[in-house]
Amino acid sequence: MSHLLIYIIPGISDGAVYAIAALGLVLTYKTSGVFNFAHGAVIGAAAYLFYQFRDRQHMPWPVAAVLTLICVGIIGGLLLERLAYYLADAPTVMRVVATVGLLVGIDTLFTAIYGAQTLQFAPYLPQGGPEIAGVQVSAADFIITALALAGTAGLYLFFRRAKLGVAMQAVVDDPSLLSLQGTSPIAVRRLAWTLGASFAAISGMLFAPEIGIDVNDMTILAIAAFSAAAIGLFKSLPLTFLGAMVIGVGTSLLGDALQNVRNITIESIPPNLPFLLLFAVMLFVPRGKLVEQGIGRVRGFKPLRRYGPRIMLPIVALALAVGILIPNLVGAAYLNQYTTGLAYAVIFGSLALLLWTSGQISLCQLAFAAVGASTFAHALSSGMPWLVALLFAGLITVPLGVLVAIPAFRLSGIYLAIATFAFGIMLERLFYTTFLMFGSSDALELPRPRIFGLNLTSDKAYYYTVLVVVVLCCAVIVLVGRSRLGRLLRGLGDSPAALEAHGGNTKVTRLFVFCISAFLAGIGGALIVGVTQSASGTSGGTFDFTGSLFLLAVLAFCGRRPILSPFIAAFVYQVTKIYPFFRDPNVVKWEGVVFGALAIGVAIVPAITVPIRGRASLRRSQQAMTGIGLLPMPEFSA
Repeated sequence: MSHLLIYIIPGISDGAVYAIAALGLVLTYKTSGVFNFAHGAVIGAAAYLFYQFRDRQHMPWPVAAVLTLICVGIIGGLLLERLAYYLADAPTVMRVVATVGLLVGIDTLFTAIYGAQTLQFAPYLPQGGPEIAGVQVSAADFIITALALAGTAGLYLFFRRAKLGVAMQAVVDDPSLLSLQGTSPIAVRRLAWTLGASFAAISGMLFAPEIGIDVNDMTILAIAAFSAAAIGLFKSLPLTFLGAMVIGVGTSLLGDALQNVRNITIESIPPNLPFLLLFAVMLFVPRGKLVEQGIGRVRGFKPLRRYGPRIMLPIVALALAVGILIPNLVGAAYLNQYTTGLAYAVIFGSLALLLWTSGQISLCQLAFAAVGASTFAHALSSGMPWLVALLFAGLITVPLGVLVAIPAFRLSGIYLAIATFAFGIMLERLFYTTFLMFGSSDALELPRPRIFGLNLTSDKAYYYTVLVVVVLCCAVIVLVGRSRLGRLLRGLGDSPAALEAHGGNTKVTRLFVFCISAFLAGIGGALIVGVTQSASGTSGGTFDFTGSLFLLAVLAFCGRRPILSPFIAAFVYQVTKIYPFFRDPNVVKWEGVVFGALAIGVAIVPAITVPIRGRASLRRSQQAMTGIGLLPMPEFSA
């Protein structure tokens, strides 16, 4: 028993910190309907500020903690409430884009100020304590666990007993009705976000001595908190606390049980238990248990204007001409970057097919691309012809598309986004380093193509090879859009219920679109690694799971055109970085902050302009009705 306690006690302490982080996430989601993907950035910001006040300004830690709570919990919470206010009616994808922008902006800001290295942070809570069954338990463990229990119990009673707590649960669905009851929706939202940000700040200050201060590590730990929130079905505070304890204790005990195992995949299970649980919850929890908060208020996108062949054919011809001339217009040193941009256009196209045509969100497109890239490298090394290997790379991702489509049968909106995000993390952290993908050396070599006796190994020849493949992929997207499947996909995006009412099978439609999207992403991944002639799944590299978040955000502010937008997004994401302005050290240092601001702006501008347009429309309607006698003429004083 004492042997188990050695692992259970620190597991309880870790679970308590996960619980505090998850409580803040659940609180803000329950009261706003905005799932904050930037929760880890808020946790990291608190850790950095605590470090600044305590270690650099040499303040006593209680004073530093209070100042951090004021800065992150109160001021940061109020700013987050304003963002959530403008996102209240926004489509789910724009909510994701805004919080991803916030995540990138905060992370870049603190990395620019403090550097990319992990900052070591000495413990500040008392470490001495009593022994239990021969195992010493530190006072810090007692304090952290007590904080988590008190926070869970306090919030639970607050939501159950207090009038303001009940109001917090009502504000997300109908703030107007709440205001008629004499309660200010703005005050309720502000309280909810300041409490949520305060819980995030506390967890950041508790995480810091355990792992050091690093924005990437804080983000990963916040995703572990996502798992606890998922076990609590994103609404139950006691179940969230229980889920956090399962994660903390389970990770510790699994680490002990598997410490002698030499299989690289099995060794990776304990630290990745939160992501496995997150995907499992999204995969198996009944549909009725996961109801998206505030979904009734969400406005849809305006229909796109469609252009006929008279307009589109000249545009396509011009685009093809520019594509053919690119090798002669840019320097040889830049050509490979344009080739990579073309390959990314296929991945962006696969995401646009899901997002803009069928209304499905995917945050694992780079995981599909990674599978395609590694399969392509293995196929070439086994002697498979280049074209056959490329087709095989796309086909091998189709079963993964089927697997990701299974949660889509039951989930939509933010829950589908979380499920696909969890899948991408799980695939990277469990399988990238296995023989199935990039191997323990994390590098696979592969040759450029020789097709029908033609030597296509030069940079220019490979560019044209990729261009041909990209044109064929665009043709697939266009054909899908113009087919019966495309009409079904647009119906799915507009109203799944209406599609089913007219005899459409939404499950089959979702299955098809995810399979086609995965196939295209796999092709794009294979084309990317052909540029460098090596494939790798290194953390922070080409196929890192965070890249899928950036793809979504970049595509969102490049428009909703199924073909044009992916090419613009690919240029912005990949090609612009080669030009002198974007290689300037100061631009590189702060570009993430600019990116974050742009992403937030794209998400909230419609919410700001819609009321203005609405008021103008109301005035025009009133004038029209006045003119025909349905409203009285306004009275004028002398």
